Amino acid sequence: MKRIVLTIAGLGLIAALVLYSRRSEPVESPAARATRVSLVQWLSTNGKVEALKNHAVHVRAPTVVLGVPVREGDEVRKGQPLATVDDTTAREALARAQAQLQVAKTDQGLVERGGSAAALAEIDASIRRARLDKETVQKEVATLERLVERQAAPRVELEAQQRRLRAIDAELAELERKRNSLLGPEDRQRVLARIREAETAVSQAVEGVRRMEIRAPASGVLYSLALRPGAFYNAGDLIAQIGIIDTVRVRVLVDEPEIGRVAVGQPVRITWDGLPGRSWEGAVERLPSVVETVGARSVGEVLCTIENPGRRLLPNVTVNVQIKTASSEGALAIPRAAVQRESGETFVLVPDGSGIVARRPVRLGIQDPNRVEVLEGLTDGQIVLMPGERAVTPGDEVRAKVTT
Repeated sequence: MKRIVLTIAGLGLIAALVLYSRRSEPVESPAARATRVSLVQWLSTNGKVEALKNHAVHVRAPTVVLGVPVREGDEVRKGQPLATVDDTTAREALARAQAQLQVAKTDQGLVERGGSAAALAEIDASIRRARLDKETVQKEVATLERLVERQAAPRVELEAQQRRLRAIDAELAELERKRNSLLGPEDRQRVLARIREAETAVSQAVEGVRRMEIRAPASGVLYSLALRPGAFYNAGDLIAQIGIIDTVRVRVLVDEPEIGRVAVGQPVRITWDGLPGRSWEGAVERLPSVVETVGARSVGEVLCTIENPGRRLLPNVTVNVQIKTASSEGALAIPRAAVQRESGETFVLVPDGSGIVARRPVRLGIQDPNRVEVLEGLTDGQIVLMPGERAVTPGDEVRAKVTT
């Protein structure tokens, strides 16, 4: 029994000695050197492309499209027809209004000739006398026709009275024509009012025809077109968009904590998943005027102007955006993974000459996706420890394995 206890005690002592020897060996830790590099800081986000000087085309009156002489992507001129439409009803209304105006303008001649009250009274009296004479002669003609039929009166007398009746009819017609050509002040006002009303009707009918037209409101590229021959469109329907796309604008959403890094004039690089391998360059044009909530993000809208040679970057597409917010030539940089934060302090772990780990506070500058600039706390070539399989703490002995 005593032998067994001694054996177990011996094995325990051996294990303790092995463990102690292992713990006393320096821990191998990955490490990197602080080196001088050219560092560029980019802010990565997303945005949406829109045409510069965009013009939306809306239908202004209900219409049926008969034909579409243009295609999406065409360059159009201001005033160029984008569609032919069924404007039959509007043109018929214009024709009626123009006919009414012509009648009113014909009556305008009567207005220009005018007519006094005395002249009107004299003609009215002559008309009354002519009508009385006509009644008298008509009775005489009727009597003579009966007498001639019974051969009780000569036919030549009947023919004379018939000629007299025709002469009275002609005189009466002329008097009535003169009466119509001599209008009083009230008649003149009525004719002038008809002319003004007819002119207004023509103007409205012309506007009605014009509102049926679908034309380009400005020169540019027709980058969106939603017209089909034979389709009916209501007033207000959006049917086309025209804009300048040699240069485009990108509306970029920047998270609130990052807005302070953005400034007008900073370089911008755009990529689009629709054209892999291509990129477009531009600059920040305008900073946010308000911060809004979009989904779960609190963002500001930054406007960027982007050159678009070849017009391959299309309006309304979502793009990847990188804004160059800072750069530094000869920056003292270390891997971002080496930086630690605790209790509000930013620091790195460094080995001293004998391999003992020390905590070194640092002040950081700009950073790219992999490296960060160290403004204070390190010197050129100084080794910093990186996260490894085994955690190390200040006071540990390490063997730094520097990787390039």
